[in-house]
Amino acid sequence: MFRAEQPTKDDSIEALAGKWDIQCSERGCLMFTDVLVGDPDHPADLKNPEYITIAVAMDRTTRKPAYFAFHVPSNADRTQGVMITFSKTLPGGVTWKMELDSEGASRLPFESCEQDSCVARVKNGIAADGKDSHKTDLLDKFLNSNHILFLYTRDWQPYRTIKPLFPFQAAFKQLLETELKKSN
Repeated sequence: MFRAEQPTKDDSIEALAGKWDIQCSERGCLMFTDVLVGDPDHPADLKNPEYITIAVAMDRTTRKPAYFAFHVPSNADRTQGVMITFSKTLPGGVTWKMELDSEGASRLPFESCEQDSCVARVKNGIAADGKDSHKTDLLDKFLNSNHILFLYTRDWQPYRTIKPLFPFQAAFKQLLETELKKSN
């Protein structure tokens, strides 16, 4: 499992939303971040925090995802996988409202479970159409949505968390302009 750098005090907005770290090699770049697990029913335990790590591997030559991986805490119910969906934030009068993706959520099965995490990997960034999922271009959703929402179970109890996507969008834009810049 990857561990993203801890934000500094100068990164106040990113500190709340979570910074994306990038490591590049000859073949491509890996973007990754951690999402603190916690919701009103199961608040985050700051003394023993659990994270979902999101990793996006980008191929240098195609500038497309090799995979998206979601590392969920290893105590997740292994047969259930992890559910993901996306949302947009829209004006709702004097406040804002969150509108969930009209296509609904997709269940991603765990490919493997080790001591540190259970991993749901989506090759080429395209989630497959299936009984509890629908064909989804994850890169498109990450670039055109405001949030990703996660749900997994542990001992048949639901654990939810949410991650703003604007830091990914900024990091991805920078990555395309630098490391994955098209050569003319």
